[in-house]
Amino acid sequence: MKLICTKENLKKGLFIVSRVVGSGNPLQVLNNILIKTDQGRIKLSSTNLEIGVNTWVGGKIEEEGALTVPAKLINEYINNLPSEKITLESKDNTTLTLESENYHTSIKGLSHEDFPLIPQVSEEPFSKIDSLELKNAFAETIWASAANETQPEISGIFMAFEQDSIRVAATDRYRLAERTAQLLEPAASTKEVIIPARAVSEFYKILTTDKGQVEIYFSESQVLFKFDETELISRLIDGQYPDYRQIIPKDFKTEAVVSREEFIHALKAAALFAPDSNNVNLEAGPAGITVTAASMASGENITLIKAKVEGDENRAVFNFRYLLDCLNNISEPTVNFKMINDASPAAITPTGRDNYIYIVMPIKL
Repeated sequence: MKLICTKENLKKGLFIVSRVVGSGNPLQVLNNILIKTDQGRIKLSSTNLEIGVNTWVGGKIEEEGALTVPAKLINEYINNLPSEKITLESKDNTTLTLESENYHTSIKGLSHEDFPLIPQVSEEPFSKIDSLELKNAFAETIWASAANETQPEISGIFMAFEQDSIRVAATDRYRLAERTAQLLEPAASTKEVIIPARAVSEFYKILTTDKGQVEIYFSESQVLFKFDETELISRLIDGQYPDYRQIIPKDFKTEAVVSREEFIHALKAAALFAPDSNNVNLEAGPAGITVTAASMASGENITLIKAKVEGDENRAVFNFRYLLDCLNNISEPTVNFKMINDASPAAITPTGRDNYIYIVMPIKL
């Protein structure tokens, strides 16, 4: 293999595929990136056996071939090169030489034949969606999934394809985030899947803020997201996602329209006085929402947020982190905060938008 590539192209591609590479993996080739020529382009691949990433970058191919090299080493080396043009050449199927102006180096690698096969899925996309729409849907939900993989179903992200829209949901049984996004074309059929949260998180980071299109493919046990010159393949989680919609309340006793930024400031101030419990008290009344926290060690904090409150006066205790997770991941200037009582789910929705809802359980003292 011999190829010539710009530093910028190579750096961008290596950054994308390096994200799923771990370190110290006992299967040494999993610490490596596969570099190969592919129909006139340079293909970079990585996998941790659960997630696989392929990306293609432009370059001049002088000799076809392939080789794997340690991800961390080649990333750091390329990042430190001052020059733009880099020549890469494989030697003896185990060494990659890199030439760039005054820099000459060789990196010990492993044969491409040792690299695990990254599976391919259907040639026909199951669905297509605007990349920014999907990125926003992921941004508003994925952090609500369970971190503990002893409950594999809720450690993943639920995606339900419903003709021309998709529901993206995540829950850890204490809170729930659901976002509906519009598809560019109707899905091939209705379909519900659970995708590992890490795979969704990695694809979220691959999605840029540039407008584009994401194609989604499925096989029986895998999903493939394709965006621009990059594709991510992940296994699907086998299992039944909880019927979460039954816990979303239909009616609330109290609804307050409140500044999202002021809400965040009040919660952060209260958090300083709830270092151990994370518990803050929220009381909705005619003047607005009063946020209170106190501890024997730190003292007490009381903040009144002016808000338009309709319905009953109400109060409940919440984990402030759960409230901030939602408020920090939506962009509207105001939100609707809805309560029933101190033992029932509360809800946050962006004011003026009906495609998103966040449900959070109060703390029972």
